Order: sequence, then C-alpha cells, then structure tokens
Amino acid sequence: MYVQLEDEFGDIIGKARRGQELELADLAERVGVPAADIGKIEEYEITPDASTIATLAESLGLHEGKLIDSSTRQFFPLYPAGRAISGIKVEMLVLGSGFLMNGYIVGCEETGKAAVVDPGFDPEKILRTIESSGLEVEKILLTHGHQDHISALSELCQATDAPAFINSEDLDLMGKLANKVEGDLAEGDSVQIGKLRFDLRATPGHTAGGISLVHSEVAFVGDALFAGSLGGTRSLVDFCKQCQAVEEKILALDDKVLLFPGHGPATTVGEEKAHNPFFS
Repeated sequence: MYVQLEDEFGDIIGKARRGQELELADLAERVGVPAADIGKIEEYEITPDASTIATLAESLGLHEGKLIDSSTRQFFPLYPAGRAISGIKVEMLVLGSGFLMNGYIVGCEETGKAAVVDPGFDPEKILRTIESSGLEVEKILLTHGHQDHISALSELCQATDAPAFINSEDLDLMGKLANKVEGDLAEGDSVQIGKLRFDLRATPGHTAGGISLVHSEVAFVGDALFAGSLGGTRSLVDFCKQCQAVEEKILALDDKVLLFPGHGPATTVGEEKAHNPFFS
C-alpha cells in the first residue's frame, strides 16, 4: 500500500503551471528565477527557499502555507488505505507495475451486491479479489475514460456479465472499449449498489466527462482529486473547471467523508481542505 503521495512538490508546481498554460519561461519571469530552475523544481532536482515558494504560490494561485508544507513533506493522509465504514465494504486495489492506479470493489455488506470502480490493469488480480470477497458484482462504474482506468474492462465484463457505465462525454476516449458501455453516469442521477446509494457529481477538467460517486461517508473521485493535489490538465479552461468542481462538489462534503482517488493514497475532505495547495 502507499507510503508516499502520488504528487510531491515538483508535481504540484508542474500541474499548476501546465494547467494555466504557462511555459517554463513565463513562470520563471513571474517568479524572477531562471527558467532552468523551474524545470529543476518540477524534476525534484532542487527545492527553493521559502521566499521563492511564496512567490511561486502567488504566481500560480496556490495557497502559500500549504505549498510550503508540501515542499517539506509535512502531509500524509491518516488513512491511506481507507478505514472501516459501517455497511460498506471497500477493497482498494493498487493495479499495474511501474505506473500504478487504484481500482476498487465496492460492496453492500447487507445484500452482498457490489460494483467494480475503474478496472484498470491486472484483470486477474481484480477477479481474484472479487472471488475471495464473496461479493456479487452487478455493475462496473467508470469515473472517466482514460485507458489506465478501463484497460481491464473487457475481461471484467466477460467474467461477471455486469454492465458498464460511464459519463457519455468520455466515450470518445475509450476506443474499442466503448462498445462495452451500456449506460450513462450523469450529473444529478444516482446509482445503487445493493442498498447503498451513490449520487453522481460531475467533476470535469481532467476529462470532459469526469464523474465522482458520492455517498454520505465515502466518495470515489477518480482523477479529479489526489491527496494533496489534482489530476493533470493542459488548458486553463479545464484547470478552472476542475478546481471549481472539486471545491463545490467534493470539498463541500462533511470533513469526515473518505475520498478514494484514482492514484495514490486515500484521503478525507477535512485533510484536503487543510493541506491541498490548490484550494484556499
């Protein structure tokens, strides 16, 4: 299981810069350092002093204190693998080798019904975990259409006979796997997993159709939010959409709500409000 964040200080600077469509030279001019130094910061080669970090925060619209804490690795979530939640069984699967992502098996303890969220790499590992859990998978839910989150979809559909669902805005990202999708996950709707209800909240930006699955105690947020960071974007419009969606639809939840992201350790709403530099 995870012992470090998905994104460290250099990643945060890079994601904020690219998301706002700034070249290295653009940010360097704002901060008053050589462009080569910005590159070295993003590559973990140097960590600037507190004064430079403060200027970086101001230039990128990041929270100064949280960014300084990130530079010294002050934050790591209390429950990186999640915690027990009454009535809900969550298997967090770290899938892949080298490049890792999180898939999930989410079960209703009362009924034994379950869903797979984001079946990325390693279909065999997912299927072994389903078998050992004793749960019956009745649907496959995709937070977005990037290949690392859907690459085991064909094997899962074949093995479980479960229908797959995604927001229709992301179908074009799926290639040939789009033919496995049988339904839409749309803002304002909800899905049932046994007797558990998850509300669907649009969290676009990382992709056009990014969707989060929100229960009163837990949310699956895909790549909209990582512990202490965000999923990447490459345009200012998408960056702003993502920040606004996360702030309004995820960070407005109760502080104790457990957040399961697409990469890196689990976190909570309260921890992200306290430590994520993208939010003030």
